[in-house]
Amino acid sequence: MKSKQLIRFYFSAGSINKALDNLILDKALKSANFGKSCEYYAERIFALIDAKRELSVLWNYLDGVVSTLTERERAVLKFYGGLRVGLSKLTKARAKEVKRVAVKFTRHARNVGRYGVGVRLVKEYYCLIN
Repeated sequence: MKSKQLIRFYFSAGSINKALDNLILDKALKSANFGKSCEYYAERIFALIDAKRELSVLWNYLDGVVSTLTERERAVLKFYGGLRVGLSKLTKARAKEVKRVAVKFTRHARNVGRYGVGVRLVKEYYCLIN
């Protein structure tokens, strides 16, 4: 997974959490219409709750990684996570700073592979990030 996606997830986890809450509520309300069995909707709700739990575990790990960085480096990571264009559009000094901090983040987050389920869920729900 690209480190930029993890960085963007870290700084926008609230939007994924809100979207998953809305999906859970949607499934709960649809279960009252008796279109399908309650077990069908219960399984979907449990899957969404499990996804929230896995994403929370991943976020806590990333929070531990980001907490080791300085305030300036966190600001650069937040800027990089929200960046919609490539680094080539930035000034050379700014691009160099972003690359340096992104590499530092990647080195500190070397154990992210242990959170494979969470990383897969970030890829799956990445479109929900605002």
